[in-house]
Amino acid sequence: MTYFNSEFALTQLNGNNELLCRLLTKFNTDYGNAQQDIQTYLDSDNTDSASLLIHTIKGVAGNLGMIQLHELASALEPKCKNGAATASEIADFGTTMTATIAAIEHFIDTEFSPQAALPQDANTEQVSQSLESVLEKNQFIPPNKLAQYMQNLELEPNKKEDLVLAIQQLNYAAALTLLRSVNK
Repeated sequence: MTYFNSEFALTQLNGNNELLCRLLTKFNTDYGNAQQDIQTYLDSDNTDSASLLIHTIKGVAGNLGMIQLHELASALEPKCKNGAATASEIADFGTTMTATIAAIEHFIDTEFSPQAALPQDANTEQVSQSLESVLEKNQFIPPNKLAQYMQNLELEPNKKEDLVLAIQQLNYAAALTLLRSVNK
């Protein structure tokens, strides 16, 4: 079963691997709790919000090669709009969403890593310089690489959280500003 067709997705974005990884990361962040959100909407008879969420996921999934998720969302959207979606159908959607997110994470982790590996004994200055260089180039930072940067970067916990959040939200300008202010 194909949950994510990376070749199709790359074709949609003219081969821009970095943009694809950014969009996929944002998709995983934004829709990781979709099953619960849909169920909450339906439990409160908010069928418009449930169907809008599914419609949005359907569109993104179709454009980025998430084949199974797109097909399931296409079938589920009208049922949610009419308040006729069953708990089993919502659960199937959630299972497919989870598998799709896992396929996306696998793609990001195994097929895309633009940054050079940091040495295990890298000091804070080396880590900071490497991270700053990546941010200046607006390069995508896979979750495992971001975790490595944060592990090797000596920052106050609240500053580290702010930095991670800015990077995860793809706000590299804010991340650079924060990193540079800490390094002064």
